Amino acid sequence: MEKKRRAVRLLLAAVLILGLFPPVPASAATLYFTAVNNSVAPLTSDTMPFWSGGTLYVPYSIFDASLNKIGVGLGLYTSYNRDSRTVTLFNLRQMLIFDLNSGTCRDDVTGTTYISRAIMRGGRPYLALSTVCSHFDLEYSYNQLPDVPQGYLVRIKNRDTAMSDADFIDAAKNVISNRLREYTQSLNPAESTNPDSNPSNSSGPGENTQVGKDDTAAYLAFRCETAAGLADILDVLGEDKRCAVFFLTPQLLEEGDLVRRILGGGHSVGILADGEEALPLLERGGQALERAACARTTLAYAPGQQESLEERGWVCWKESVLLRPGDTAAPNTYASDAVRKLGKQGQPVCLTLEGGENAARVLPALLRYLGRENYIVSIPMETML
Repeated sequence: MEKKRRAVRLLLAAVLILGLFPPVPASAATLYFTAVNNSVAPLTSDTMPFWSGGTLYVPYSIFDASLNKIGVGLGLYTSYNRDSRTVTLFNLRQMLIFDLNSGTCRDDVTGTTYISRAIMRGGRPYLALSTVCSHFDLEYSYNQLPDVPQGYLVRIKNRDTAMSDADFIDAAKNVISNRLREYTQSLNPAESTNPDSNPSNSSGPGENTQVGKDDTAAYLAFRCETAAGLADILDVLGEDKRCAVFFLTPQLLEEGDLVRRILGGGHSVGILADGEEALPLLERGGQALERAACARTTLAYAPGQQESLEERGWVCWKESVLLRPGDTAAPNTYASDAVRKLGKQGQPVCLTLEGGENAARVLPALLRYLGRENYIVSIPMETML
């Protein structure tokens, strides 16, 4: 009898623990709505939550009533310092500071430092939702919307909110429908009679990621077997406000400072496993990444082994063009030739550069030429590939 009781207790504990961590959807969720307490925020592509490494990220502005466009607060205030690259959240009792450079956050009252990073996406800082909610005694939930195919609602709430998620979703049907219609119209400017009301025409931090009629999305990746030239590559991307995917070997992933700088700059990290034994390399790289930055990834660079790895849940990079700049390559000539090769590809374009000092040398010219030819360099989410 005692064994049965112990088994029941263990089962209930497991159910409770699983309920605390909403699962990442197995397939790509096309739309993420956000609600604060009982209000649904506008749905825009440059403020939409996303998953990265098993963690849900939301724009820092959603926590501040003066910034989230619905005027509903959670008792928090936020600020973003572009010079120091820090995001601060605070109330009368607590203060939490996210440092984009180091990939950490700090409790400014106790001095405790946590390995929980902010991510730059489209020029806007996003924060790990679980970290903020845990620190400031908030709650959040993640539910699929019954009336929106591949639509999900991320709801952030304080403990004064009594309405259940199910009741709220049912009560907010019309609002969600209106938000969806506004979002759809913003993606099709020709259907809007008033250009000034179209969110895609407004300026803002995320405007350089909007892909127009004549634009082509270009996803940029670096294949890095060594750290040579990496610092220079990161400097160039930072100055140009562009993000990329860095595929690193398991050995490089063990260099914590390097990995945290990449992630803190808003870039993504994948695992380079270019060889016959890809799976052991991916497992080793995943463990190294978790130790270095408490992050996870499903992105893999493993040519020739994509089908078998994707069956195991990995997202494999499928490059359109692989560029290997040489020592004698003149930056402008090389960039012009590279863009000419891309002109024969469909969209979106997945462009891979062999990492190193030569890649850093030609990168500024390449970014300029991509811009001239209406390529919008942006970072892909794992569900886009």
